[in-house]
Amino acid sequence: MRIPRAVADTWRHEPDWLDALPQLVAECADQWSLALEEPIDTPHSLVIPSGEVVLKLNAPSHAEADNEADALELWGGRGAVRLQARDDARRALLVERCVPGTELWSSGVDEAEVIARLIPRLQVPVAEGHGFTLLAAEADRWADVVPRRYAAAGAPFERELLDAALDVYRTVDRSSALLVNQDLHGGNVLRASREPWLVIDPKPLVGERELESSGLLRNAASASQLLDGWVDLIGSVSLWLDVLEGIGFDRTRARGWGVAHNLAWAWDERGGWSLEQVAIAHRILKAP
Repeated sequence: MRIPRAVADTWRHEPDWLDALPQLVAECADQWSLALEEPIDTPHSLVIPSGEVVLKLNAPSHAEADNEADALELWGGRGAVRLQARDDARRALLVERCVPGTELWSSGVDEAEVIARLIPRLQVPVAEGHGFTLLAAEADRWADVVPRRYAAAGAPFERELLDAALDVYRTVDRSSALLVNQDLHGGNVLRASREPWLVIDPKPLVGERELESSGLLRNAASASQLLDGWVDLIGSVSLWLDVLEGIGFDRTRARGWGVAHNLAWAWDERGGWSLEQVAIAHRILKAP
């Protein structure tokens, strides 16, 4: 079985998992009677189509994917791919295959219109006793580690950005219990036949709805072109804030989580601060 180079590069610090992947895949194929095709070249998980389904395996340290199957199970195919089977011991799941599978980004369809219709369907309340990670718990962790990383790196960016993120972490809404996705964007929404568009690859938390702005603002701030022509980067963030405000998001809070979450994700344990990601958080902060 071919392991895509992108997967091998991303998880090179987990050689035992990479070595075990061929056996894990073979066991999943036998368990679920799969005729596997060629793996998809994507960096964060091993993804292998098989007829009408897709096999996905997540690395042991890919913590953001810990509750992926739980989110898909809760959604039950409403606006997202259906979970067909799961094997938590192998960190494997089998999901519905999107056909034709075109990314929303490259479809020529208005991304904002599609996303604005999906978000209210996906942000469902979660009952007590759920196993999802709380946004409040993550915010507490980020409030501790982000400033320590900042100090250890010798204050590598303006203090204003750090202070804005800390304010959001410290004011997290601890009462909100909505299922939210840390990585919603047009690359994770695919054209399908059962529904026109389905979300894939969720990174779920439970907490306040404005957290879901993060992936949309991150990708708007890093884009150089929108469907209606060239725009400045801060302007593209502002357009997304307009869209999110239109479906009930608090604009200030959406911008705040765009800064705070993306600053938290700008750190890599092996590479340190990504100054590109820091610059994206700065553009979000400055958007009107």
